[in-house]
Amino acid sequence: MEKLPIELQTLISIELSTRDICRLQQTCKAFYNFILGSSELWRERLRRQCGADILWSSFSGFTASELRRACTGTLRFKHLYRPGNHPTLPIPRLLPYNCENDDLESQQSEDSNNPYPGISSTFLVPGGRFLITVEQKWLRVWDLGPPGVLHEPREVIFQELNCANMDPRIADAVVADKDTVHLLIQEVHSQPTLPQSFAKIDRSQYNFDDRSRFSLFHRFEIRLRDGGQYSVKELGRLCVLCRSPIPAIRATQDGPIVAFGIGERVLIWGASDSPDQSWVASTTTISEDTTVTGVFCHQGYAFVVYCDGLRGFDLADITHRPLGNGLVDLQDRAPDIGNIPPPLLFQTFFRESEWASNFMLHKPVAKGGPLYYDIRYSLLEVELDGDQWQDIVSNPYYVRFCFSFHPKSPSASSLLPTHKYKAANTPCDTPHLRFALYEGAGGYIWYDRSTFRLDKRNISVSILDDNPDSDSPKPTGSIIEGLGYFSEMIARPDSKLIEVLDISVCPLSGRVVALWGRESREDQLVEIFYLYDCSPTA
Repeated sequence: MEKLPIELQTLISIELSTRDICRLQQTCKAFYNFILGSSELWRERLRRQCGADILWSSFSGFTASELRRACTGTLRFKHLYRPGNHPTLPIPRLLPYNCENDDLESQQSEDSNNPYPGISSTFLVPGGRFLITVEQKWLRVWDLGPPGVLHEPREVIFQELNCANMDPRIADAVVADKDTVHLLIQEVHSQPTLPQSFAKIDRSQYNFDDRSRFSLFHRFEIRLRDGGQYSVKELGRLCVLCRSPIPAIRATQDGPIVAFGIGERVLIWGASDSPDQSWVASTTTISEDTTVTGVFCHQGYAFVVYCDGLRGFDLADITHRPLGNGLVDLQDRAPDIGNIPPPLLFQTFFRESEWASNFMLHKPVAKGGPLYYDIRYSLLEVELDGDQWQDIVSNPYYVRFCFSFHPKSPSASSLLPTHKYKAANTPCDTPHLRFALYEGAGGYIWYDRSTFRLDKRNISVSILDDNPDSDSPKPTGSIIEGLGYFSEMIARPDSKLIEVLDISVCPLSGRVVALWGRESREDQLVEIFYLYDCSPTA
């Protein structure tokens, strides 16, 4: 093979897995030099390995060595946290102080250990190079640099938000194409007063009372093009009127569509930067359990995940109405908006439990093939407390479902539980994030979210390498103990009343970003961790 033209060597090598390419590189000096310097090989290998779920402009200008490091990131991650290994906990780094754009009232002093105490939400863009942070006044994007380098984070986008709420959160973020991210920010208003930007709305048209509450959504398009051409544009705003207490709101984006699961309501928003082109439609679902655990879009449908299964809504058959003044009333007794046809029903038939949470969709999702997701179920036990019986949630376990959807023939679709995992001997009982590694393997991030526990442990990771998935899965049998081998991943900055608000992981770059809520200091702290060995920049 080494006598073949370079072009043919590249075409043949591309068909190999990342692990096999690394093995081929060790066979002789000719292959070593060819693979070491072939940017084309590693770029195409990375494309096949990651698909469309990463921001390709993250790798703009990368050398062959940097592309190789990204390709082998998942292998390095699995090796680092293999059973029996005890890696040293990485040292955190902070975002740099920058007073060029900010007024001093929005930051602490330059000598502070936390220059951005107001950050309320973070998102590490898939690819591991760009970090998005949100606070009440600002939306920022940071360039963390290529993998393998301790690059000083550089602020590349600085956009004023003017959120009325002190605690805006990223409700959803998705890579839209090779250089674009769609960002959905939510701010919840705890008082029955309209946000200032909607103050001119005629309240007499709506059933306002003391229990009326508002959730305001801002949608942005962030462009991170090759060559440092960065921009941000607002794609629209939506104000949702609900009844207190506001139910958990789940949201997902798919192109111009934003789908919401809000209690017993499903809301579809066709977002546009032109107000006269934006539209909405809503419907009321009929279910014994109105707790929405997740929402996702797949093959032209919006799917809402409940404890007892999925409900799929055809996005092509919706009759909608213009968004108008931007306010949508979803309070009790408020009529549905437009017309959303009755959903397709896919039941799980899990009756052992009446409570489910922690929906985790396996990404990347194949456009036409089956998709997988995990849900945490908890058994309900009855316990006598004094003279009253109370339901006690106990014995959590996780079920992996395989959903094979055929939109042209819905009756041929299937939703099957393929595996059940019991969280035995774990640092805590709930994983909060799942991320893909390679060939079916996945990683889970574990931590205690509760602020009431004083014996908080560090954040841990487990790797599940059972690779059981296929195009024709079979229903699950007995429960499998555990979700992989556990390792400590990163340390908490303080053992006292520290809450994990956000966490993002990118195995390609070996970066982890954690957002901590520090009750004792009444602030938030962003820390960036580099899991792999890095060299400092010049």
